[in-house]
Amino acid sequence: TTKPSDYLQAFSHFTYLYTNKKVLVCDLQGVYNAEAKPCPMFELTDPAIHYASKHRRMVFGRTDKGRKGHGLFFETHKCNPICKFLALSRRNKNWQKKWRDAGLYGL
Repeated sequence: TTKPSDYLQAFSHFTYLYTNKKVLVCDLQGVYNAEAKPCPMFELTDPAIHYASKHRRMVFGRTDKGRKGHGLFFETHKCNPICKFLALSRRNKNWQKKWRDAGLYGL
């Protein structure tokens, strides 16, 4: 069964791969509004953004832990049905080509 939190975890995973492992948007907190129109939605606040940089630190503020933040996220992340639907598996080396071909890869 897919839980609303699965979408948030998959979004974080997606941001990491979509940015070629440079950016991870995580620590997503907020409210899931199942009654929103036209469809249910999350109202999120205060995300953490971890940016992997060789020379700069805390690019996105004091919660930016860079590569260490990436590692901390993936220590606890377990791919869920949404990750699988988006083909975010570490074993799938062709997923970026699929996103680029669909016109969604721009970073």
